[in-house]
Amino acid sequence: MPPLRILHVVPYYEQAWAYGGIPRLVTTMTRALARRHHVTVCTTDVCDSQTRAARAGPNTHGIDVRMFPNVSNAVAYHLQFFTPIGLRRYLRAAARSFDVAHIHACHNIPGVVAAWEFARARVPYVVSPNGTARPVERRVLAKHLFALTVGRSMLPDASRIVAVSRPEVHQLQEMGMPESKIALIPNPIDEAEFERSLDGQGYRRRIGLGQGPVIAFVGKLTPRKGVDDLVRAFASLRDPAATLIVAGNDMGAGRRLDSLVRSLRIGTRVIQTGLLTGFERLDVMAAADVVVYPSRDEIFGLVPLEALLSGSPVIVCNDSGCGEVIASTGGGLIVPPGDVQALTVAIEAVLADRAAWRTRARTAALRVRRRFGSQVVCDQLESLYWTLVEHEPTALRMRA
Repeated sequence: MPPLRILHVVPYYEQAWAYGGIPRLVTTMTRALARRHHVTVCTTDVCDSQTRAARAGPNTHGIDVRMFPNVSNAVAYHLQFFTPIGLRRYLRAAARSFDVAHIHACHNIPGVVAAWEFARARVPYVVSPNGTARPVERRVLAKHLFALTVGRSMLPDASRIVAVSRPEVHQLQEMGMPESKIALIPNPIDEAEFERSLDGQGYRRRIGLGQGPVIAFVGKLTPRKGVDDLVRAFASLRDPAATLIVAGNDMGAGRRLDSLVRSLRIGTRVIQTGLLTGFERLDVMAAADVVVYPSRDEIFGLVPLEALLSGSPVIVCNDSGCGEVIASTGGGLIVPPGDVQALTVAIEAVLADRAAWRTRARTAALRVRRRFGSQVVCDQLESLYWTLVEHEPTALRMRA
């Protein structure tokens, strides 16, 4: 078969670590697909709260990255309101040159504009909500209004909606999406990141941790991530030599976290690193005796899988897809969201037998590679794309 011409549309991409897991998984996904197909990415120039992403060179990693500037970087970061200048003009001119499009995340202008233009061009498109289909956490009313107005046709007009876990399948069905339109395909992990030997002990030495127990959280600091619950559980641990590392950028929970640490008088044992990127975040996870990710409504959870691949056991919540993923791979414990006592007991259980839990994490990492490796996942995406193109071959006919 000839290579497909695939367009991915995402508000944030490779450099936008501050925006969490979606930019990283889309980067992994598009690089794997580009080994076999012609891949273009349309994105905005967001990076973090202060800076914009640097312009990518042509065909980086075999991908044509087209970056459209936002009207306001600050508005994009603080309100998740992306306003890419020139995107609609490009898509209106180029939509028919693609065989299939893949849109990531809901309730954003780039995705809605892409859905409009591909529906207009009669080119099939896929949507991966990644937990964003149902409005949760911040600006819930605004998201509802967006979904009822400009975004109302995005999911209904999609050829397929990709759910990354069974809880997301159920969530989409509850929203009225027919089962025949939903494809269950997990998110990929980037195995290449773990080809380098991680230096957990070196990280411990660099920041003076010694050999005492280390608990780590890695992720955005938002109320939904449950860092407050983790801080309270940490304060209840029996071992006064334990250290908590909180690695993440503040997206709405930082001030409350600081106040809680002060009120519990554990400031000397809590290290806040801010946003960590690249190998440094993996070294933190490798240094930890347990990585705790107590997020609510976490439809997949990339960080726990990365922790297992770093050799550390994990603790997650059981209310959504993240709990399902860890239950199927092993290497961790699962607790109810918001249950500080259960979280404390789980952390103590891991710390009581650190060597055994590291062995379990290594075994789980093998399952993670088999189930969520980038090429394994992209084989499934490729099959989905071909199914859609063969049934809706409008774009293929345009090649002639």
